[in-house]
Amino acid sequence: MARILLIFIAVCSSLRVQANSCCGQSPASFPVLTLDQKLSVNTSYSVSQAAGRILSPDQFVVWDSKDRQIQTYQMSVASTFFSRHQFYINTAYLNSQYRDAFQDASSQNLSDTQLGYTYELLPEYSFHPLKPTLHTSILVNAPTGQSIYDNISLSEGTDVTGHNQWGLGLGLTAKKVYFPLTLTLQARSLRIFKKQFSSVEVGSFYDSSLALLTSYALPWKGIVLNAGVTTNHLSSRTINTGVESQTMQNTTLLVGLQKSLNDTWNIGFNYSDQTLLGPAKNSVLNKTATMNVNFNYY
Repeated sequence: MARILLIFIAVCSSLRVQANSCCGQSPASFPVLTLDQKLSVNTSYSVSQAAGRILSPDQFVVWDSKDRQIQTYQMSVASTFFSRHQFYINTAYLNSQYRDAFQDASSQNLSDTQLGYTYELLPEYSFHPLKPTLHTSILVNAPTGQSIYDNISLSEGTDVTGHNQWGLGLGLTAKKVYFPLTLTLQARSLRIFKKQFSSVEVGSFYDSSLALLTSYALPWKGIVLNAGVTTNHLSSRTINTGVESQTMQNTTLLVGLQKSLNDTWNIGFNYSDQTLLGPAKNSVLNKTATMNVNFNYY
């Protein structure tokens, strides 16, 4: 069971593209450990290629003359410090590149940093066919990234790597293991607080997501198949004198596999696509390939 949950952590890491207030790329999930796991360190490298921008559910503008690519180097550390008590920290470094007929440039920035405290509200000491394990989390968004309201230079929000605003919210994780199948439902909602940028005041808004993740352990060579669907939603926000931005929404479909090298190390490969499922609006839709390495200590 512990090994299956490690796979879930890796899937979460592959889904966690950092918050992007322009393009609707909000962090989809956060790690949750088993009681016997003391530490998990996950590193990942991903490449995201933009397919185009969707303005409304029936208006998708395909980019034939624009090229927008983002490389993300991410690290997530999660640890159990008391029985049923956990914390995690997640951050990333993004190398963004944009090219069209008028511009060819790149930008490098940190993402926003996510921190969280998790408590195991409903443990499962003996198997029950219906009762899941249930974890509740307190989540914090620290403004270490670059917002669309900062002085950005690249088009299509390419150099936006976060909200660059403090945020506080709640998360809920329900997990059920029917070995070799694991089902995980995870929801979170962050209240992003208002902030005065150099030229504009941005009001508070909500950054929310709902994820359904599955994993299936094959009976040979320590391979686990992963799949998941995540819906991300950014609410509208007031800018300066009553002007209100549009809401943003997209849905990500993920597939991949994970292989256990031993009881300590895992390696995984995942592919996610925001163009296949809807509804979506006011977002840049990406296709992303990810490789991750996970270290675990018991």
